[in-house]
Amino acid sequence: MNKTLNRVDYLDNIKALACVLVVLGHFIMSMDASNIVPYNSFTEWFKDTIYLFHVQLFFLCSGFLYIFSVKRKNNYKYPVFVANKLLALGVPYFVFSTITVLMKKLAGDSVNTQADGLLHTLFIEPTAPYWYLYVLFFMFLIIPPIKSKKGISILLAVSFILKIVSVTDILQDISLPYFITGIFSYSIWFVLGMALCIFDFKPLKHRTIIGAAAFAVFTALSAVRYHYGIENKALSFVLGLIAVIGIFLLFSGSTIKSGKITQLLIKYNLPIFLMHTIFAAGVRVILSKIGLNAWYIQVPCGLIATFAGPAIAAFIMNKTKYLEIFLYPTKLIKINKE
Repeated sequence: MNKTLNRVDYLDNIKALACVLVVLGHFIMSMDASNIVPYNSFTEWFKDTIYLFHVQLFFLCSGFLYIFSVKRKNNYKYPVFVANKLLALGVPYFVFSTITVLMKKLAGDSVNTQADGLLHTLFIEPTAPYWYLYVLFFMFLIIPPIKSKKGISILLAVSFILKIVSVTDILQDISLPYFITGIFSYSIWFVLGMALCIFDFKPLKHRTIIGAAAFAVFTALSAVRYHYGIENKALSFVLGLIAVIGIFLLFSGSTIKSGKITQLLIKYNLPIFLMHTIFAAGVRVILSKIGLNAWYIQVPCGLIATFAGPAIAAFIMNKTKYLEIFLYPTKLIKINKE
C-alpha cells in the first residue's frame, strides 16, 4: 500500500465506490420521482440497501484521513486547521448549493423537489448532496484529533451514545439545528474512521475474506429486511455497520490495483459528487422539454451526463486555473500551514 502525506490508496478506492453509489442512488430516485422508469423491485431494493452505508463510508474515510494527516504533522494548529477546512468545504458548499437552488427556481415544476429559499438552504436545511459538506465541517470543528487508543475508545463510546439517541428518536420533539442532528446521526462513522486509523488492522489475517463474508451477510440480511418491509433504525444501523466494516476490511486487505475506470473515478471523485445532480437534472429537464421521456433515452443520457459532465467540467476548470477555486480552493488560496 502506497501512502503519501494525505492519501491512502485503498481509501481512495472506497471513496470512489461510495461516490458511485451516491450518484446511482440519486439517479434512481430522480427517475422514480419523474415516473420515467417503471417500478422495479430490484432497483427499489438496491436503492434501499445502498442508503444503509454509502454516505457512512464517506464519513468513515474522512475520519480516517483526519487522524492520518494530523499524526504526520509536527506543528498542528487547531485554528489554522479549521480555517483550511472552512475554505476547502465552505467554498464548494456555498457555490454548488447556490447553483442548485437557482436551477430549481428557474426550472419550476420540471424539477422533482422544489427549492426552499437560498438562505434557508445554505444555513438552516442544506440540500442533497451538499448537506454532507455542511455536517462534515462541524465534525472537524467539534471532534478533537485524539490520537491515543484510550482517548479514541472514549470518543467512540460517546458517538455510539449519540447514535442511540438518534435511532430511538428521544429528541424528535425538540427542534435542533441541522448540524446537531447530523452529528448525532453520523459522528459514529467519522469516529469509527478515526479509530480504524489508530488501531492497526494490518496484522489481521485474511482481511479480504472476512470483509467479503461480512458484506455477503449484509446483502442477505438487507434482502430479508426489504422483502418483509422492516423499518427499524437500530437494525438499519447494525446492517450499515456490518457493510462498512466489511468494505473497509475487503479494500484494505486487497492487493488488486485500480483499473483505468477506477483511477478516473478517484481523480474526479469530488467534481462528480458536487455536480452529478446538476448535470443529471439539467439533461432530464431538457429531454423532457422536447418530449423525450422514454426510459431508454433518459436513462443512458442521464447516466452519461451524471459521470461525464462533472469530469469534463472539472477538466475545463483545471485548464482555466482560477475557476478551479470552486472545487479546490486551498490549491489557490494558501493559509498558513498547521
